[in-house]
This record gives sequence, structure tokens and C-alpha cells, in this order.
Amino acid sequence: MESRFGGLTARRFHWLFAGLLLSILLTQLDQTIVSTALPTIVTQLEGFTQMSWVFTIYMLTSTAMTPIAGKLSDLYGRKVFLVLGLTIFVIGSVLCGSAQSMLQLIIFRGIKGIGAGLLMPITFTVVFSLMPRNGNSVYQTLYMSVFALSSVIGPTVGALITSLLSWRYIFYINLPLGLVIFVIILKLLPRNAAMPKPDASIGYVGPGLLILGTLSLLLALKTGGVQYAWSSLPILGLLIVGGIATAWFVLSQLREKEPVIPFRLFRNRVMASTYVATLMQGIMMYGALVYIPLFVQGSLGGGVTGTGGALTPLMLCVMFGATLCGALIQRFTWRFNIALSMLLSGTGFLMMIFLPVNVSYVVLCLVMMLIGLGIGMMMMVGQTAVSMGVDDSVRGAATSSVSFFRSIGGVFGTAVLTSLINARLSVLLERHSGDLSGVAGELGVVTDPLAALNSHAGLPAEQLELMRQMLGDAVQYGFWLMAGAAAIGFIAAFWAGSSRQEVLPPPLEAAPAKADAITIR
Repeated sequence: MESRFGGLTARRFHWLFAGLLLSILLTQLDQTIVSTALPTIVTQLEGFTQMSWVFTIYMLTSTAMTPIAGKLSDLYGRKVFLVLGLTIFVIGSVLCGSAQSMLQLIIFRGIKGIGAGLLMPITFTVVFSLMPRNGNSVYQTLYMSVFALSSVIGPTVGALITSLLSWRYIFYINLPLGLVIFVIILKLLPRNAAMPKPDASIGYVGPGLLILGTLSLLLALKTGGVQYAWSSLPILGLLIVGGIATAWFVLSQLREKEPVIPFRLFRNRVMASTYVATLMQGIMMYGALVYIPLFVQGSLGGGVTGTGGALTPLMLCVMFGATLCGALIQRFTWRFNIALSMLLSGTGFLMMIFLPVNVSYVVLCLVMMLIGLGIGMMMMVGQTAVSMGVDDSVRGAATSSVSFFRSIGGVFGTAVLTSLINARLSVLLERHSGDLSGVAGELGVVTDPLAALNSHAGLPAEQLELMRQMLGDAVQYGFWLMAGAAAIGFIAAFWAGSSRQEVLPPPLEAAPAKADAITIR
């Protein structure tokens, strides 16, 4: 029984696995639980104009830290950085709960994001290392369930805590949960055998360039077309700095002995195919999370009153998709699984494009279920293919890169999607300006379609219905981007070749393990 769980007894494995799942739930829930409490926070701290930075700073710092965390865990051990990430995350949570101004809250959210950037990728690496290679569909289902749970219960939990206690407790709740995880990790998680050579180091230049490039590009993508025009000096400056830093980073890493992102991984067809498909999955997943609720609440006239309700069918099918994938990867190639996931999601987005604005909620749910199945499959096959295709000496960097590419795809996709939808809506408003009696002229350049619709909720029924139709048309126009991403991912799947998980190429530059160490594969 011990060999099935990477050298751990079944009892010890199950307790450790539960603690790691709780760790994933903690970090994933953090985004959704804050959303419903944010209006109260903004009112008390008087920081409406800075509201978006509560989410933006967390995303920036966590994404920038993700690949660095993976590489550090390869060199110096998973356990030490898992504990460090959890400690920073919990301290950041307590600081957020004690914030007395929006500026303090934003700074503390940035600290918390650093902790999450360390915690999330290393947790994923350990989870997929400990999962038994055969008969692991139950563990895969449990693993994916935390993502569905965070999106489904997050807004409700946040609202309950805020109304019954205080918004500060949505952050303080991480303290007792974090302590439980801390004890489990310290007592049950063995040190991995991938210990560094005497001169092993990733230096300072590579991580510094990666952080500078990532922060600059993501910040430009998040604020471009919203807070600043794309042609404005701040956005152009960020894009130039980000582009130069990224190019310098890539060139420097090609010469590094211990690169933060081992680019040799891309010589492996399974890795290269999986990373491209994961990038496309990020575009689809985050685009769906942002704009399907907009389509439901805006175009359908508020048939679903909450974002959680609008996304519940999709997120539940993410879990079912992971379960399905857990069975399929035992029988079929990586190529088949990636292609099937992209085919399901792509078909769902194509159906979204051609749905009538007055579509029934039942039909919409069925389409969202199709999209969720594809996304769930790709999340599982992406992590599993990469984790099983490399040796422990580079597993942290390899698996953290999956999360990194998914986040980059999400930010890039939502930025492009926002620009497409807003530009399309502005064109439609101008085209129908005569029918709207000057409303289009008042709106000007649209940066928040739903706010634009709600601000004119008192219009005559005919004009309000026309605005809803235009909003639906604009969002459906943007869904072409997600359908295109699915098509690219489908094509990338065929680059993976005919490998199956039991006949993957040999591990890349395998490092010998110490004989007396318990290895987290």
C-alpha cells in the first residue's frame, strides 16, 4: 500500500491530501469570497476609485511569483516553500482584515498574493506527485471539486460572513484554517529528494526580469482600454518595458544552468502541446467567468440575479469534466484528451455565439455545461500530462508553468475580449443612435456595458429591449475569440503525438535521489 502513495501509508496520505485540498480551497476561495463583501469594504474605507486594485494587485503578485516558486521548490525542497507561502498568505490575510484604509488593503492584498503565488503551484506539484498513477479518479475528482466549490459557494459565504459578523472576518477566517494546514504539512509532508547541488542557484537577474516583465505586461493588459487608452503613454510605456524585460529574460534563461522556466521542456512534444492548450484554456475559462454572467444578467434581463447562479452549471461541470478525464487518460492518448476538451468547449462557445437573446435558461445551462466539461477536462489533463512527463528535479518548474500560462492566457484573453465587446457595443450604439433618442451620444465610449445598461434602466421598454439586444450581440461577438482559442488548442493537441501516460518520453534530465530520503515524485 505504501508504494501506491509515494512511500506514505494510506492513512498518512489521506490526511495529507485533505490538508493540501484545504490549502487549494483557501487560495481559490479568496477571490470569490471578497467579491460580495467589496461594496461594504469600499463604503467603510472610502475608496471607490481604488476598488479594482483589490483584485488587480493580488493577480499581479501571485502570477509573477508562480514560476519562481516552482523553480525554488525544485532546488531547495517543496516543504520549506510550501510552509513559507502559507505563512505569508495567512499573515497577509490578517493584515487585510486589520486594514484601516484602501491603500493599506491594496498593499496587504499584494503581500497575500505573494504568499498565494508560492502556495498554489507547489501545492499542485505535491498533490499530483502523491496521487497514485492508477485508480486515481477519486483523488482527481476531489482535487477538481475545490475549484467548483470556490466559485459556487464563495459569493454566498462572503455575503453571510459580512452580514453576520464583519467584512474583516472574510480575511480572518484564513487564520484558523491556515493553522490546521500548517500543522498537517509540518507533521505529514516528507522532504523531497530533489536537493540542490552545492552551487545550485537561480540568481537574481532571471527572477527580477521575469517579475518586471510579467507585472508590466499584465498591468498594461488590465488597465488598457479601461483606465487608460491603449495609445496612451502609460500603456505604451508598460508594454515596451514588459516586452524588453521578457525578451531579455528569455535570452538570459537560455544560458542559465538553472533557469526559472526550463525552456528545454518545450522540446518535449507533450509539454509544448499541453502548454499551448493551457494558454488557450485560460483565455476560455476566464472569459467565460467574466462574460457569461454579463450575457445572462444583461441580455436576458436579469433572469439570473447573481453571478454564482449564472455560473453554477458551468462550474459543476468543470468537476464532472475532471472526473471524466480521470477515466479517459487511463485509456486514451494525451492528444485525444486535449482535442476532446477543446472540441467540447469550442462547440459550447460556438453555440453561445448563435443563441437568440431570448433563449431559455434551460438551453443556456446545457450550453454552459458543455463549456464546463471541456474546461474541466483540460485542467486535469494539463496538470497530469506535465506532472507525469518530467522527473522530480524539474517537476516544480514544469507544473507551476501550467498555472502561469493559464493565468497569462486569462489576463490576455479578458483584455482582448473586453476591447472587442466594448468596441462592438460602441459601434452598435452609434448605428442605432436615432432609435435611442440621444442615449448613445450620452454614453460615448463604453467601458462597462452592464453599467451602461443599468444607468438607463428607466428608458421606455422598446429602447431598453434594444439596448439589451445590442449588449447580447456585443458579448456574442466577443465569444468568437474563445471559439478561436479552442480551435488553436484543438490543433495544438495533435502536436502531442500518440504518447499515452504509460509510454511518455523519458524524464528530462533526471536527477539522482538520495537513498535515505522519501521522494515526492
